[in-house]
Amino acid sequence: MCKLVATALFLVFFTGVKAQDKILPAEAKSFLLHGYEMLDYVTGDLNGDKKTDAILILKIPGEDTATEDVKRPLLILIRQVNGKLKQEKRNDDVIMCRQCGGVFGDPYEGTEITGNGITINFYGGSSWRWGYTYKFAYKTAKRNWYLINEKQISYHNTEPEINVKEVEIPEAELGEIPFEKFNVNPPYEEAKWQVTAVKTFFYENPKLGSKPRKGYLLKGNKASQIRILKNFVELSFENGNGQFTAGFVLKKDIEKLE
Repeated sequence: MCKLVATALFLVFFTGVKAQDKILPAEAKSFLLHGYEMLDYVTGDLNGDKKTDAILILKIPGEDTATEDVKRPLLILIRQVNGKLKQEKRNDDVIMCRQCGGVFGDPYEGTEITGNGITINFYGGSSWRWGYTYKFAYKTAKRNWYLINEKQISYHNTEPEINVKEVEIPEAELGEIPFEKFNVNPPYEEAKWQVTAVKTFFYENPKLGSKPRKGYLLKGNKASQIRILKNFVELSFENGNGQFTAGFVLKKDIEKLE
């Protein structure tokens, strides 16, 4: 039963399909970087001009046996007026590495081009499973793609039906992140925050006006930073019994300790 539930959750959360036996067309072979080969190749209209563009994702040969994290460049190729493809953007930090999925294997699940945008899916873990979906949309006025949505899912593989955690972060909290600046594994900043309000609640999803969880922190409580958003900070709090609580807290209720 648990295995069936886990599979259902996976299918609902992800809509991409792993790259399998794809062939790189001749017109895209000139974009292969030295020392790399194709990991995935996806076509579609990326900027709303009714032309077929492409996304080329690269990997090094033999990355399965690599002993360290190796970059997987993603190239956005835009169809020009003359009918040829031209590299418009490149990001070496948008695709998780082969070893980043844990014992579950390669975390890369696929890339889609839908609605002049890009959706990238990842899934991994071991007994504790996790998944991420990142969606980028093309903004005509700025002639670039920006991160507009991030979805997360996690659950323990033995009891997925009661341990599922889903988080969705909208563009309003993510801020303006252009495609080429996005990093799927941003540098971790160790920091402590202290509660300044009388009481502040944890939120499952960082969205103003949403309903908070029952858990809360009191004035003077200190917690460790996980991630900073526009109006929220994701924190991890350890109580006197060594138990941890994590979630999003309103930034206006806390202050960063120097």
